[in-house]
Amino acid sequence: MNQTSEADETPPMSPMEERQIKLQRELADKITECCSTDELNALLALGAQAGGEVTRGLTPLHYACHSNNFLAAKVLLETGAKVDAMDAIGCSPLHLCAEHGYDPLVRLLLRYVDTISTFEQIMELDENGRYPSRDTVDEPLRQAIKNGHLSSAELLLQAGFSPNAIYFDGPEITLLTANDDYYVEFLELLLRFGANPNALDRKGMSPLMIAAKRGERGQKAIEVLVANGADINLRGSPRADFRTALHYAVLSGSKSTVRLLIEKGADVQLPTDYEKPSILDIAVLKDDPALLQEVVVAGADPNRVYTYIGSALHLACCSILKNQKEILTILLEHGADPNLEHKFGDGSVLKTPFVEYFRSRDVVEREVISLLLGYGAKVYLRTPTTHQAGQLRNILRLGAQGQGDIVYAMLDIAEEDVDVKAVLRLPFSDPVKQAILEMNKSPRSLEHLCRIRLREMGPLRPSKIEALPLPNHLKKYVLASV
Repeated sequence: MNQTSEADETPPMSPMEERQIKLQRELADKITECCSTDELNALLALGAQAGGEVTRGLTPLHYACHSNNFLAAKVLLETGAKVDAMDAIGCSPLHLCAEHGYDPLVRLLLRYVDTISTFEQIMELDENGRYPSRDTVDEPLRQAIKNGHLSSAELLLQAGFSPNAIYFDGPEITLLTANDDYYVEFLELLLRFGANPNALDRKGMSPLMIAAKRGERGQKAIEVLVANGADINLRGSPRADFRTALHYAVLSGSKSTVRLLIEKGADVQLPTDYEKPSILDIAVLKDDPALLQEVVVAGADPNRVYTYIGSALHLACCSILKNQKEILTILLEHGADPNLEHKFGDGSVLKTPFVEYFRSRDVVEREVISLLLGYGAKVYLRTPTTHQAGQLRNILRLGAQGQGDIVYAMLDIAEEDVDVKAVLRLPFSDPVKQAILEMNKSPRSLEHLCRIRLREMGPLRPSKIEALPLPNHLKKYVLASV
């Protein structure tokens, strides 16, 4: 049998307590109905308490602030109401005024605030270096900013509220919603009162990165942040792959934003210990030649290897890109090496971009092969096990696919070091096998030797060959056009 102990029973209210609750409720109703101050003073004279609770921690001042009743708030404050009175969820009258942007009330309440710390919660990073969650409502400044009340936010900052308050998703300045109409104005306001322009949010992004991600719409914010000390080459946290603002500008696809950051001092080159996709890598994957041009003209090294994917040329050769030939041309014109090999710290070796192009697709394009050969790609008639750039198996596959024109173009420009045993062992067609063996045992023509000499005199560029006083068929011969 369930019995309730006397200790658990709610004691009955006395007539005096019931009267007090009725007075508090009546005072709250008069405030929300915007009754005259005479009526409010009359209730207070009868015993209603300016600082007493109405329900769930709400005081009459909460009601006055919520209903934007300035005169009522003034009467209550003069008769003992507390600005820092918190309701059941930790919300004060000042929170309500800031949330709704009631500037006159904010000014009034601030005159009665003894210490700002009453409304602020000091937050520190947790043991994992992340921003902790709060157990109270957002601070008044956050309420004002979140709801777009610029003047209210300025009043609070002038009163001493911190522009660097920390929340679950990051410091105040990183929580600004970039799509809001007053985004830049709030940014300028927080920076003017000492906000850290290099703070990172929970995702590891700085305000400058957030602005750069917006493309053209973020350019004004970029100007403001850089003028206020934002580190233009700051790298994000591991959660953001250590990216810089320029990474995000490239991801936005905005050429003018990329150009703006570069003009402001953004570095297109990353440290050698960077092990994530580089700015140039992302520009390649955006499949926009004009955007890529902005990055390479600024000095990005197309032969720098950051990841196991390889250089930017490796990436361009292996990716399915609508503008692949244009992108390859830009990289090659700016010094990308089609014969680049790279050895990683674990001993593994990256094959050349020319070899990787064949490995990345079932059917190769004649124009791409001509382009790579025209910029100096070398053909080694060896297997991959005996030479990192060996092409015998690729030539075998080309022959099986009926791309004989590419096969013979590659044989014609091939290096002299031929793996004869592999040629005899592999199932080449008789004409191809005979051509390789005949080439290996016969001396090269003087014309071919001159071609090789021209190709090896310096970085091979089609424009340089086209400028030579040679017939067109010889120019194509030197470039090994398919």
